[in-house]
Amino acid sequence: MKKIFYIFLFFSFLTTITNAANFNWTKYSIDEDETKEWYYDKKSILKVGSYKFYWILANNLKNIEDDEYSIIGHHMVNCDTFETKWITYTGYNSPMGRGGVTMDFIIPEDMPEAFKWEYFDPVDTIYGGLMDIVCKTR
Repeated sequence: MKKIFYIFLFFSFLTTITNAANFNWTKYSIDEDETKEWYYDKKSILKVGSYKFYWILANNLKNIEDDEYSIIGHHMVNCDTFETKWITYTGYNSPMGRGGVTMDFIIPEDMPEAFKWEYFDPVDTIYGGLMDIVCKTR
């Protein structure tokens, strides 16, 4: 079963990357300290059991480190527990996922210790609120 999951994930990632220019970002929110602006792509949301897979974009507005102005990632969320795992991470040296790539990796492959479930409260955290919207999307 685990092998089928990774094969599905791999082909889902490849299919979406070939259409990366077709992302249609929907702005969700800006962090309270106004350091990060969050977007998600509604059309990328895919439901598999109690999990949803989707693409996010985060613009770094302040405290830019290593010339990384934005991040695009493929995420999965367990809608029953509000836990998430980042599957991919791609950093860019310009806002909105443009410019050159500063860092790019598939987390379970390159950093298996970081591929773990992380809880975000849907009421008290920006990212938890975003997951709540993703989970309610058909």
